[in-house]
Amino acid sequence: MAKTSDKALDAVMAESAAAGAGALGLLAAAAVFVVGILFFVAESYFLAMLLVSFAMLVYVAGAELGKLVRGSMTIFFTGRHLIKNATYVQDTVAALRTFLYMKRDGTGAIKVGPIEEGAKAKLPDNPLVRELQAVLKRKKGKEYAEYVAHQYYVDCRELYDHLHAHLEFVAGVMPLFGLIGTVIGLIGMFDRLGSNTSVENLAPELAISLQSTLFGAILASAYTSAASRFDQRIKALEYDYDILVHSLEVLVENEAEIEIQA
Repeated sequence: MAKTSDKALDAVMAESAAAGAGALGLLAAAAVFVVGILFFVAESYFLAMLLVSFAMLVYVAGAELGKLVRGSMTIFFTGRHLIKNATYVQDTVAALRTFLYMKRDGTGAIKVGPIEEGAKAKLPDNPLVRELQAVLKRKKGKEYAEYVAHQYYVDCRELYDHLHAHLEFVAGVMPLFGLIGTVIGLIGMFDRLGSNTSVENLAPELAISLQSTLFGAILASAYTSAASRFDQRIKALEYDYDILVHSLEVLVENEAEIEIQA
C-alpha cells in the first residue's frame, strides 16, 4: 500500500513538521504583521487587516503556505480531489454502486440483482482496484480488504483535515483582531473627550472602531467559506469510504471476483 501513496502527499506531510510556530514561519509572520501595523497607522484599515490575516496564515501554515493556497483554490473552484488516492476511491465507488445496484420493474419486483456467488465486478483500472483484486483472489477476507481501502482514504482525510484546520484558525482569530482595533478606536475617542469635543474630532477614532470590526468579520467569513469547502469534501470522502467498505463486505461474502476494465 505504501507504494500507491501519492508522492505529493508525502511531501506535504513531511513538511508539516516545519509548519505552524516554527522559526521560519514565526519570523515571516512577524514581518508581515509589522507591515500590516504600518498600514493600520496610515489608516489603510482593510489592507492592514488583510495583511494581519495573511500573517496569521503564514504563522500557522509555515512552509505549507504555497500548497495551502493552491489546494484551497483547487477545492473551491473545482470538483477534483487534491491527491490521486481519493480519486481512486471515488471512481471505484461509482463503479461498485453501478455493479451492486438492484434494478426493479414497474411493480417493484427485483429485475436485476442481487449478485450471485462468484459474480465478476468490472471496475476501473487503478492501483486501488488492482490491490483489491489481489486480496479477493487470494481470499484474504473483508478485514484485509478494508485495510487496503483505508490506506487510500486516510491519506486524503489527513491532508484535508490538516489544511482545514489552518483556515479555521485564521477565521477564528480575525474577529479578535477586529475587536482589538475597535478597542484602540474607543480608547482614542475617550482620550479626545473634553469641553471642546466635536464630531470631527471623534470621527477618526470612530472610523477605526467600525472599520476594524467590519473588516475582521469580512475576512473571517472569507476564511470560513474556504474552510467549509474542505469540510464538504471531507464529508463526501467519508460517504465514499463507507460505501466502499460495505461494498467490499458484499463482494467478500459472495466470493465475487474483480475484473479490470480495459
